[in-house]
Amino acid sequence: MKGKVHAHPTGKLLTLIGLCLIIFIIFQVVPAISGSKKPPANHGPLAPNFTLPSLSGGEISLKDYRGKVVLLDFWSIHCPPCRRAVPHLVIMYERYKNDGFVALGVSFDRRDINELREFVGEYQVAYPILLGNMEVARAYGIRSIPSMFLLDKKGHIRLHRIGFNEEIGNEIEEYIKRLIKEK
Repeated sequence: MKGKVHAHPTGKLLTLIGLCLIIFIIFQVVPAISGSKKPPANHGPLAPNFTLPSLSGGEISLKDYRGKVVLLDFWSIHCPPCRRAVPHLVIMYERYKNDGFVALGVSFDRRDINELREFVGEYQVAYPILLGNMEVARAYGIRSIPSMFLLDKKGHIRLHRIGFNEEIGNEIEEYIKRLIKEK
């Protein structure tokens, strides 16, 4: 095999690393520098449908809210960050409910219905509170609460956040405003 040239393995590795770096820059660094916080062009996966009992009676299906921007808030009254989020969600709901927005609180407090009713009354929660179950928790991959999903008018998940603070609240509200304007 005289005269045959073999590529040096280090050269191939450097080429591969270089390509990976270019791909990273294109997809991660450039959007971050531009400061764009627009909802992603791909509309994300379709949110799993569910039908759950409502705290006020009857059942509510997620599919009934197609055509509206929906915020799903998976929470519990025994979770301090969840409790802190509720007043902010009440304000957002009141602010945008006439513009095609709805919040749905999916509570994991089935054993504490009376305490849940008291909390909802005390905080004047006007949006529907649903009684969640493990099947819905699994469908959404809930591992920690509060866990919030913002859905566009076609039912696609456009934003998912775990936890709550003022920054997350502001980000959710900005997405709500943008999604309301979408056709």
